Amino acid sequence: MKLIVNALLSSLPSMTNVTIVCLLFLLIFAILGVGFFKGTFAYCSIEDPEILVNVITKSDCLRFDGEWIEPNETFDNTIVATRTLFEMMSTEGWIDVMNSGIDSVAPVNGEMMQPKENNSSMPIIYFVIFMIFGSQFILNLFVGVIMDNFNKIKEKEELGSLFVTEDQRAWIDA
Repeated sequence: MKLIVNALLSSLPSMTNVTIVCLLFLLIFAILGVGFFKGTFAYCSIEDPEILVNVITKSDCLRFDGEWIEPNETFDNTIVATRTLFEMMSTEGWIDVMNSGIDSVAPVNGEMMQPKENNSSMPIIYFVIFMIFGSQFILNLFVGVIMDNFNKIKEKEELGSLFVTEDQRAWIDA
């Protein structure tokens, strides 16, 4: 247990470097996501499906006494997009966010549009590339840093250098 705690504590400086790389990676994808999906994840909630078919824009939704709902996972600004991407990196709910991106419709003349089912398959490329790099590559960097420090500390312990002085190590070598 002491070895594991020492490995975690000694890996903190290296983990700050990995954290900076991770934040830059998230920032790049967040800026791209805002460019692609800003204002497109909101949708109209009306109980009557016959009326919902006629809803095309946000003003239509409000005219039919519907509720325009903004989900928590959006790409409306960089901070919210970064949070959404961070949640997706944990592989929690990333399929729902990807489906919202597939259904999204770009605003027309500044008017928010009602999502259409399977509107475009191009967002799949963005989300799959992010999940490959974000979930597999970046998160594994954290694990790699911790494991590297664990192995270094374990080697030192196996050599006996953690608990012996220089004179004692020289005697062991002799």
